[in-house]
Amino acid sequence: MEKKIITESLIYIEKNITRKLSIEEIADYAGYSRFHFAREFKQEMNISVMEYVKERKIIHASEAILEGDKILDVAIQYGWESHGGFIKAFKSYYAFYEKINEHAPKEVLVKMLKEKMLENRMDISELENAYKFCQKLYGNRKRYSGDEYITHLLHVSLLLLQMGAEAKVVYAGMFCDVFRKTEVTAKELQKKLPKDVAEIIIRLKEYDIEAGGLGDEECAIIKLAERLHNMRTVEYMDEGEIKRRAQETISNFMPVARKLNNERIVGELSNLSVRYLE
Repeated sequence: MEKKIITESLIYIEKNITRKLSIEEIADYAGYSRFHFAREFKQEMNISVMEYVKERKIIHASEAILEGDKILDVAIQYGWESHGGFIKAFKSYYAFYEKINEHAPKEVLVKMLKEKMLENRMDISELENAYKFCQKLYGNRKRYSGDEYITHLLHVSLLLLQMGAEAKVVYAGMFCDVFRKTEVTAKELQKKLPKDVAEIIIRLKEYDIEAGGLGDEECAIIKLAERLHNMRTVEYMDEGEIKRRAQETISNFMPVARKLNNERIVGELSNLSVRYLE
């Protein structure tokens, strides 16, 4: 089944999210038998069709509650027969990672990173050295938003902290795209950074998330954190690139997040991606 069909079915689900959807209806819209569609959807998305529908209903309902709607009204609108049933589902699904001011200056972000690492009893002895080396490599590079590029890298490291990553992975996150964006060599990384940090960054160069494997969970979680922050700030790109990234996120990143059983990042990546594909 073409990935385009999966995407179109996701959009159909979004447009009918308050209705009582069935797998038969969604499969019929996609033009496939229930069995074939269910199998292909599960293979592509790493979740069953109706579990995905339930997940999207919970996220939409949760957003309505955060905007001030009454819980009972929202529960009924999205198909729950009881307040208690909705609350149980809500608690098991809804929890996004903390969002930090996207335009915060690098000085604020690195201070926050230091404080949060200390809160988690992590070794920060390499933080200043890693930060200065990162600044040197990326120089005055800017993001599409106009913010200093290094702020993106600090956001990635902060997300990795929230995701429960080890200190070496948090440090490596600060260099998540260093081979794509700079001319640094592996030898330079090995000279300037702790051995275990440099090893992860070097592995990242060859890691292909599109393959969908979890042979290297450290690289997988860094790629997911990087993509999550990119999707949070994707509105600064042109429409074509936004749609390409949204599709890529659904096809390549969400299945890996599901394999890691990370419902938080699955929920937010799904929310951000579908929003831009509607």
